[in-house]
Formats: sequence, structure tokens, C-alpha cells
Amino acid sequence: MPKTKHIAFMGTSKSGLGHLRRIANVAAQVARRDPSARLSLMTNAEPAALQPAEFACFSQIIVCDKSEMSSVLAKTQATVAVADTMTLPGIGVFRGQSVLILRETPSDRLKKFRRDDGRAWDCVIVPNTVAHWLPPLASDFARRLEAAGWITRRTGVRGPREANAGIVLATGGGGTPETRAELYPLLNALLRQAKARSDHGFHIRQALGPRSQGETLAEADEVFDPGADLNTVFRRADVVISTAGYNSVLELASTDTPALIVPIPRSLDDQAARAELWGPRLGFGLLPNRLDAAATWLADQVDNPRRRSPADLGPDGAERAAEILLDMLCPVS
Repeated sequence: MPKTKHIAFMGTSKSGLGHLRRIANVAAQVARRDPSARLSLMTNAEPAALQPAEFACFSQIIVCDKSEMSSVLAKTQATVAVADTMTLPGIGVFRGQSVLILRETPSDRLKKFRRDDGRAWDCVIVPNTVAHWLPPLASDFARRLEAAGWITRRTGVRGPREANAGIVLATGGGGTPETRAELYPLLNALLRQAKARSDHGFHIRQALGPRSQGETLAEADEVFDPGADLNTVFRRADVVISTAGYNSVLELASTDTPALIVPIPRSLDDQAARAELWGPRLGFGLLPNRLDAAATWLADQVDNPRRRSPADLGPDGAERAAEILLDMLCPVS
């Protein structure tokens, strides 16, 4: 058994918060199961949108460029290193066990996540159910492959006395400038058409964090900062219009809030496929040539409010991931 039980988590956070959310979900379960384990977080931007209890899981938070993470990692004396869907240049300098949390990735891009020193990851954890996606990884890619289940904050249904959050638009700042140039005109057209078809019109509240300042949508009537509790805003909303990111879709799935899912092009995950899968289960998926139908659905949902049943996400994947990490940290002799 190692003298120091130390797990170092690594994720990028410049372009989105999904990595940090997954890491925090797993870290919270590790801390709950074994409070004596030391947990570190390394990220390439100041971490945001985490709750105080999630920050408290980490004894150390290091902000450094991704190109420096391996060398910094090697100095931490960590026993297990966990990278969330990212490459780690120079990972060979770290001599401990290595774990990759690998979100859904097109098969032609899987090789991007191989270790660059020729060694295999000790374990690859896939944050979804076995039936949803299991990549065909060779033994020189990963010594072990585990589908842990969905890793997300499970928020639940809106309470009868909870404050109403209204109609919430949650698309961040639209991603990159290139993505925003494509997404924002589509959203403006959608909202204009939906407002025109509604019997009463409606008020759009756009959720924007501090990193997205100045990226307000023209058709938004109000802008607010959801802080670390966007998932509870989702629960309290009448309707949510959201991009089809892993965390956003799953956090919405665990609520009873109807949602309009809008995919954007991404380099790794297929948001169009996610919108096609989850759209009908959560409300509506805006796929190509369906703008008219999406506007009609949104107007009708506003004029005739109705909740839905939360999706059954199965066992908590964060609990299973924590179990795997702790087993690696303290293997049974």
C-alpha cells in the first residue's frame, strides 16, 4: 500500500466547464468514500462554476498550461493521475498509474488520446453506460476499459415552493468566435419565430458566466450569471434552450424541465447525434431543417406549460469511477 494516497485530476477549462464538472463529481465521491485520500486538481484556467463543497475536495489547485501539466504532475508525488478527455504531452515523466476519462469520441479521433510515450493507460473510464458507447481500444492503448455510467449532477424535479427561473437560454458565450458566428444567428431566428407564434410572447433569460461577458444574444431580454448552480437553475426553469454538451444534456435529463437541445459543431463529440438521441426524451432536438418545427414546439411549450418525467440515468457513474480509482490507489494484496 502506498504511503501517500494522492490522486491528481487534470482537465482543461478554457473553452468549457464540462471537464471540471465531471472531475468534481468523481472527486466528491472519492472524498466521501475515503476522506484520507489527498486530491489535487490541475487545470489550464482558473476553475469556475464549481460549488464550495466541490472546491473543498481538493487540497491543492494548480493552474498551468496543458504543455506543462506532465512535468508539474511528476513533482506532485501523486499515486494516480486522472486526465479528463485530454492529451498530456510528456506523460512518460510520470511514473505512477494513469487513468483517462474518455467522453464519447468519433472512432477516427481516438488515437489522439493515446499516451505519447508508447505505454498504455492503466485504465480508461468511459462516463456512460455500456449500451451507449464502448470504444474498441487495443491493449496497447488501455490495459483496462470500464464503462462507469453517466457522470453528472443529479438535480431532481422542481419543488412546489421553488422560485421560478422562467425561460432560460444556456449556451455559454457560444463557444469559439467561429461557432458563435453560426450559432447566434440560428438562435435569434428561432426565438423571433417562436415569439411571433406565441399567444402572449415571452421573456428570455440568458445565462452567461464571467468568461462570456459581451456575448449577449440579440433576442435575449435579460442576462444573468448562474454561478455554480446552473443545474438548479435548470430545475427551476419553465423551459431551457441549451447546446448539446455532455454535462448540459445530462443535468437537464435528471430534471423534469422541458428542454430544446441545439447542437453545435465540436471537434471531439458529436452534438448532432446527442441532440437526436436526447431531444425527444427531454423535449425537442433542433436538427437540420427543423427550425420551423422547433419554433412551433417552443411557442406551444410556453403557451401550454407542461413538465416531463426525469430520464432514468441508471447508477451514478461518479460512484463507480471513484470505486475504480480507490481500488487502484489501495490495491488489495
